[in-house]
Amino acid sequence: MSRGSAVLSPSSTAFVEEIHEQFLPAPSPAASDVEAAVEGAAPLIDRRRAADLVSEVLARLAGVGPLADIWLHDDVTEVMINGPGPIMVERRGRLCAAGRISAAEVHRLVEYLLGPTGRRVDRRLPMVDVRLDDRTRCHIAVPPVAVDGPYITLRRFPAAVRRLDEFAAPGTVACLSRLVAERANLMVFGPTSTGKTSVLASLLAPIAERERLVVVEEAAELPRLAAGTVRLEGQPPNVDGVGAVTMAELVVAALRMRPDRLVIGEVRGPEAAALLQALTTGHRGSLSTLHADDPAHALWRFEQLARAGGAVGDVAAHIASVLDGLVHMRRGTDGHRSVAAVYEVRNDGSWKRAALPAPVSTVAVHQ
Repeated sequence: MSRGSAVLSPSSTAFVEEIHEQFLPAPSPAASDVEAAVEGAAPLIDRRRAADLVSEVLARLAGVGPLADIWLHDDVTEVMINGPGPIMVERRGRLCAAGRISAAEVHRLVEYLLGPTGRRVDRRLPMVDVRLDDRTRCHIAVPPVAVDGPYITLRRFPAAVRRLDEFAAPGTVACLSRLVAERANLMVFGPTSTGKTSVLASLLAPIAERERLVVVEEAAELPRLAAGTVRLEGQPPNVDGVGAVTMAELVVAALRMRPDRLVIGEVRGPEAAALLQALTTGHRGSLSTLHADDPAHALWRFEQLARAGGAVGDVAAHIASVLDGLVHMRRGTDGHRSVAAVYEVRNDGSWKRAALPAPVSTVAVHQ
């Protein structure tokens, strides 16, 4: 097949890769040089099509490669690159293929993504997790841990906070709104990618304008909801192995910043003990998320993480005395994320269900 016919075919991937490969030794070729290469390879192509191809080649040379077009779609929430080959994306909760990427482009994309962050990934440090901007978190794994890598996973967060009624029925919305207004300590839980962070933002949005929220996250995902919202982000050690700032340290720091509410983006390590201590000292209305499959698992996992962080004594009873509610998130077979149930935690089996606008399940904490 001639180059010209490759351009005129429904897919121009082969043609673009061919032009792209010509310029790989040059870090930043001029647009005019790329235009000349496209014209030389396909002299009969119309100007509009040629301009599109030039833009695609320049995007690949810039480092973003095939992601340039993908990133224009706001409904794409996850991009997964498993080494050279198909690019998989999550769109509206469902996985689908969205183009292909070559080996050269994968390596160039890794450099492009990590360059501004000052982080590195190689055989000595084969995994890295970074926040690229306020909407994008990036995880990269390379050989030897990534057998067919590099693997690149990009998670993108919504530009705007979604309304709570997009996740729950009216009765559940009323129940959650009441719990937040009454300054209940809540834990949003569920498996991966069920909308925990999105619901957390929806719960916080109505109160952010009038209260000082101090948000602690390992990688910032929650948006800055209002001018009074303070966001703290954990930091890994630098290349010399120093300078790390842990989540537990940030929780302690947050308590010194006069929070009306303490928000922990995700409890996943020793910071659980610091959070439990904070709840004990009267920081009502605190919210956080946790990976768990069901309410019993959520309570058990919170307990184990707190113990790992140094909590002692009857930790289960301690949690029951300060944690008021659990919000269970799920993702349906159609990809829709929703609140499956709201649980009010009790420790004596006598929890009253009156005054709730919707039926609410309860979970006993076994001591």
